[in-house]
Amino acid sequence: MTPRKTTSIHPAPGGGPYGVQVTREPVRRSWLVVSSIDDGQVAQAWTSAADVIVLDLEDSIHDSKKPLARERIPEAVPTAAKGGAEVFIRPDIEMLYADLEASILPGVTGVVLPKVSSADQVREADQVIVEMEQRRGMPGVIELHLSLETGPGGYYAVDIAKSSSRVRSIGTGRADLVMDLRGEPSGDLHLMPYLVERMVLTARVAGVEPFGAYWRANSRGTVASPEATLQAAIEGRARGFKGALCARTNQVEPLNTGFTPQTEEVDRAMRLVESFEQARAQGIAAGLHDREPVDAARAQAARQVIDFAELCGLRDRAKQAAVKAAGG
Repeated sequence: MTPRKTTSIHPAPGGGPYGVQVTREPVRRSWLVVSSIDDGQVAQAWTSAADVIVLDLEDSIHDSKKPLARERIPEAVPTAAKGGAEVFIRPDIEMLYADLEASILPGVTGVVLPKVSSADQVREADQVIVEMEQRRGMPGVIELHLSLETGPGGYYAVDIAKSSSRVRSIGTGRADLVMDLRGEPSGDLHLMPYLVERMVLTARVAGVEPFGAYWRANSRGTVASPEATLQAAIEGRARGFKGALCARTNQVEPLNTGFTPQTEEVDRAMRLVESFEQARAQGIAAGLHDREPVDAARAQAARQVIDFAELCGLRDRAKQAAVKAAGG
């Protein structure tokens, strides 16, 4: 298997480092949400090439089946991880203690906390995670991804993102936002462009990664077609997002593709860097490419594209090797 490349792509949030520092995957383009109670979905998910598999204890589980879903988690975690994906858990925020008690286990990287609207909810989750980690001898392993899917969640996003040092990424969800902010009868939400751009800015202020895709009103979001998913990922990456949730295996490849710099973009980035470095070697402050100046800031942005494309390649090869080794 190709070894992981270490990187500082996940900056430490305002609260500082916590517990045991473990290796984090720098590439999380596709987050496939699967029902933890559906053995077929879990068995299929590990061959999907998802960067992250999210075992769901929330929306996909009827209240009457929640206890059974929790019982399935210990078996589902190693199955989901067979293809090299990281494994996250999405608890029901109304049943937080029971869900986290059942799912903070070795092999789990983090928790996707849904419908977050206050910092107190995050602090409560942090306290429960601390207790479970200490019981199981894995302090500091679990990180938090926050889905800010309500008006208050978006408004207080910076404070929420900084409320726990475990928070590594924040995102938004179109469906719940539409319900909370009263979308148009067409299904459109005219605030969406503002909310998307504000989420990216908020993440940078808080020192975490922004996650989401630019879903159109008629795309059906996490159950969108592969074509709509690809377009949402391309537009989302252009706005600063790094990856997004999905609920169907046929969305994984479009998300991986849309959030990965393509060959033409990487080639252009390499030419920009080359022109800048040649100019600097000659004592000139900026290079020139296609009659456009290439200054230090533009060259640095180009290097980031090159570096991330390399990380994506490493991540894909590692997953392919894991699937092959597991007999997939």
